Amino acid sequence: MKAIVIVAWIWTRTLPITKTIPKEMLPVGDKPVIQYVIECIVSAGIEDILMITSDQKKALEDYFDKDYELESVLTSKWKNDLLDLVAAPAAMGNFAFVRQKQPLWTAHAILQAEPWIADDYFLVVYGDSIYSPYLIVDILKKFAEVKTSILAVNQVPHTETCRYGCLRLDGDRALEIVEKPKIEDAPSDFVWNGVGLFHRSLFDFIKKTAINTAVNEYYITDTFNMLMQQQDVRIVQTDPFWDVGSIDSRMKANAKIYADGYLFPPRASV
Repeated sequence: MKAIVIVAWIWTRTLPITKTIPKEMLPVGDKPVIQYVIECIVSAGIEDILMITSDQKKALEDYFDKDYELESVLTSKWKNDLLDLVAAPAAMGNFAFVRQKQPLWTAHAILQAEPWIADDYFLVVYGDSIYSPYLIVDILKKFAEVKTSILAVNQVPHTETCRYGCLRLDGDRALEIVEKPKIEDAPSDFVWNGVGLFHRSLFDFIKKTAINTAVNEYYITDTFNMLMQQQDVRIVQTDPFWDVGSIDSRMKANAKIYADGYLFPPRASV
């Protein structure tokens, strides 16, 4: 199974620093956000990773590549501890990069990966949030039971449902997803956290998705609703995630690491 990591977009909430530095490269603790995402994926045994990037995200490609000159300098100076840190990202998995040439959002970004996905199922992960290290394991366990597409969800305070794609559920079945509903119209307190496992037929549903002309984007929630009407889609509720898409939320994540030494409390068993 391969993982698609979406890192293409420019975000206004983190300007001006993200004018030149990808938001996914901003540090939380001693690592950039994207490294937490990749660690989450590879810890579940998935090593083939395709990042959907843009022309402003070359730093991500460089980060997950070897830097022979830097590694040579560190080797010559016997700085083996730093050498290990520098070399680690490139060794984490098998990386490929595809650029999304237009900022048409999630559905369009996923579609760019179609030529590279040969398996029946694939994983989709947003690259700008920090997820529990157990998240992908939870999804794969659920998939072993249900053998169908899965959305990872979190329960949030009802006042925050307007920030996400909010789900109408029947037990563990996803029936509908509403994009950023008014608080009074939210069908539940469960929201999609940007991670899912999908059958490759998702690409066909994306191709049938109409562009939202008001924002010039293809909403993945529209695609999901078509998918839910024709296929069984299940959910996995897992640990809360860190949405580090703003300066204050990223600072809170840093404070959590420095106060407690971790973002997610360890589980007794996995």
